[in-house]
Amino acid sequence: MQLSIIITLILIITPVAWATSYPPIVPPVVHEELTTVEAIKFRDAKGTSTPLAIPKSWKLISVSTGEKSSSSNLWFQDADGSIYLLQGLTSQNKFFLNENAYKIPAK
Repeated sequence: MQLSIIITLILIITPVAWATSYPPIVPPVVHEELTTVEAIKFRDAKGTSTPLAIPKSWKLISVSTGEKSSSSNLWFQDADGSIYLLQGLTSQNKFFLNENAYKIPAK
């Protein structure tokens, strides 16, 4: 008698336990902060109107290939943490900097 009650309870409870669903644990929403990239004139980044020269406070952190053949991207970091991208072109064994610089401001 007791065995039949136990078997009956197991047969009733087991499907109910499997059918029970729990809501999935969803991590809280984290809003990403977007960093703006500013296109500025290289002369404006330096604050002068003299011929192009890279400020001594800028440290070269990376060089990557450019979008066009014989072009390169120079990545610099300023003392305040801002990142500057200078694009250049190699022609006749000389490297020419593009007048535009791109700035990623420090947070």
